[in-house]
Amino acid sequence: MTENELHETLAYNIKRYRAGKHTQETLAEEISLSYQTINAIEGRRRFPSPETLVKLASALGVEVYQLFVPHDTKPIVIEETPKNERIRAQITEEVVDDVRRAMTKALDKILKE
Repeated sequence: MTENELHETLAYNIKRYRAGKHTQETLAEEISLSYQTINAIEGRRRFPSPETLVKLASALGVEVYQLFVPHDTKPIVIEETPKNERIRAQITEEVVDDVRRAMTKALDKILKE
């Protein structure tokens, strides 16, 4: 998956999980952002910080990794067990770390230009 495809998938999934539950305004209010920020994320003009990804996922009732699952992939349902909760927490932490590294790399590239 390219960086552009990743961004497109994220924007699509936020819209999809938000549909029927939140407007951009109500989602933004719930996670203490402006609706313009949500609009920019959904419009692929801005990539959210790791902390914002965690807030978005929580407000949308999904796990962070689900925001990055391509829309043509069947959603993954994980049985709620203590072991799976530990694994989910570890995966979430790893995804946030990966996104943080990618953002740092992108920012470094921008600053060098």
